[in-house]
Parts: sequence; C-alpha cells; structure tokens
Amino acid sequence: MDIRGQGNPARTGLDGLVLGVGPDGRCDDFRLGGATVMRDAVSGEWRMWYYCRDRKFRGPSTLGTGRIALAVSQDGIGWRRFGGGGALSSVFSPSREKGAFDNLHLGISDMTTGPEGYEMWYFGGSEALRHSVKFGLGAGLGMLPGLATGRDGLTWQRRPGAAPGGALVRLPETRLYRSWPNVYRHEGVLYMQLTEASSDLGQYDTSVWRMRDDGEWEGCGHLQWSDATPGYDEAGMVTRQVLPNPLGEGGRLLMVYTAVNASRGRHVAAAHSDDGIHWQRLYREPIFAKGAEGAWDSLGVAANRLVEADGKLHLYYYGFQTLGDMDGMRGIGLATAPTGDLRDLRRVAPSPLLSD
Repeated sequence: MDIRGQGNPARTGLDGLVLGVGPDGRCDDFRLGGATVMRDAVSGEWRMWYYCRDRKFRGPSTLGTGRIALAVSQDGIGWRRFGGGGALSSVFSPSREKGAFDNLHLGISDMTTGPEGYEMWYFGGSEALRHSVKFGLGAGLGMLPGLATGRDGLTWQRRPGAAPGGALVRLPETRLYRSWPNVYRHEGVLYMQLTEASSDLGQYDTSVWRMRDDGEWEGCGHLQWSDATPGYDEAGMVTRQVLPNPLGEGGRLLMVYTAVNASRGRHVAAAHSDDGIHWQRLYREPIFAKGAEGAWDSLGVAANRLVEADGKLHLYYYGFQTLGDMDGMRGIGLATAPTGDLRDLRRVAPSPLLSD
C-alpha cells in the first residue's frame, strides 16, 4: 500500500496515521519516526521534530536515524511539513567534522526548553567501525547521545560534551550503543536515561545519569524496578519519556516507554515513581499495542511521546508494518484519551498526508 503523495488516502488500515513518508527528493521520502512533539503555550502551535531518511541516505539500515525534520500543526492532528534550511529541507543533519561522534547519522529522542531556548537531546553514530552479532562489522553502530540548542527550533548549535567526538558520555566496549537519551528534572537535579543495547540487540538496559555542578554527567547505575516484569518488557525498553504525572493515580513522575518482550515485539507501557530512580509498572498490561493485521502499524508501535493539552492525552508514536521489507509502511501515529486512564487511548481517524 503506497500512500506517498496522496492527499486523501484510503482509510482502511490507516487509523492513527498522521504523517507518512514525504514526496520524492525530500529528506523523509523513505522513512520517518521518533516524533518529539511540543505545543507552544503562547501561540498554540504544535511542533513535531522527527528523524527522517531519504532513499540515498547512508547509515545502518534498520535503526531509527538519518537527519532531523520538522512539521507544524494547528490542532496536533493535521501536520504540514516544514521546509528547513538543511539538506533536503531538514533542520538538523550529521556533523561535518572529522572524528565527531555524529558525523554519519543521527536521531532524536527528547526535547526540552531552557535558558537558550529549545534543547534537542539527540543521538548519533560516526564512520568508526564496530562489530555487532546482529549486523556484523559496520559503521555507525556505536551510537552516543548529544545536545543541541536553538532559539527558534529551526536552527541549532551543538553543545559538545566531554566524551570523545563531543558526545555527552563514553561508550564501553561491552555495549553496542549507549543512546536514545531522555531527560527530566527532579528536586533540582537533571537526570538522563540512556538505552544500552547488547551486541545481538536481544536485551536493552536503561542506565541513569545525573548532571553534576560542573555540567558533566555522572553515572547512577541502572533504572531500578520495585516490581517484577509482567512479561511485556522482559527484554527491556528501547525509548522512554519521563514527565510530571498528569493522571489521577500513581507517583509524582510518569514514564511512558517502548517495551520489548521476549520475542522482541514492541508496544507502549507506563510506570510511575516518586524519586525518578525507583519505578513501578502502572498497569499489568501495556497501554498501547500494535494495530490489526494488515494495518500500517501491524508489526509494532514504539518511540512514543505523550502530550497533555485541552483536557486530552495525545500519544504520538512510531508505527511500522514490517522490519525486513524496506517498502513496508511506516510513519507517525496518534492516539488520544481523556486525561485519566492511559488504557483509554484510541487511534485518531487518519489525517490527510500532506506532501508539501
């Protein structure tokens, strides 16, 4: 089912889809996902930063990386692609510096605001070769986190960390990558969570870091669970978002995350915490699962972003129909629920896929 360039796609199997691949020759004409969404409190405009790939982009084929693009919306459902000043209308591209940790490909996993405006927490890989049980020897596999800031959300300035190549932390030999950063502030301390993957991508651990007074990151060990896994996240979590808990139950912090089960299936789950270190699963089942057979998101859902606005919870997610078939459908989806129980999330009617 090719939906490229259609103004009003057939609705069958497309529930939830709000942004698909772009027109030929654009930075997202092959693949996109990892939506990080914010709503401007003053103007009411919605902004979505997401990773994108064109069909000629180099980099590991199955990872959610490439360049970063932007889309804007007035209601959070109908999105218009923004023509950025970067390569192929992107707004952020891999570094051009030799030896930089992100000079081959990059992805996005969190967005915050600070004294310098928007803060993009991203990750990237370099041309350095690294061995993986799953991929063999290849470039770009040793991914690490980075930070860029921008006043307008359109142009960005890298803020190099102290690790080699400008990354925020170092990569140990025992891990394939240390990536997909998300950050949150708790009791005056800024924390960062990172995904650490095994070489065969069979297990994903979450490490926790805190920013010291000198601006460097200090490891605090791994995320701690106070309850046993129900099975839906037996292999760990790939991405996470931590935010003040908007629900009427649970601790002060809510974590919505991409859970991976023993068969490597992906779905979205939730947990809560009072201290940001010790977590307990909010429900005994995931809050959001893959679509029906044949749907655009029938194989899995991942890379979630939860936004509360106008009395509703908006869950943006990456959906995919296949992993092996490069022509299978992928895109960014949306499910909403009244503020309250996350298990009430329902996919929205498919939005017209704009090609501008």
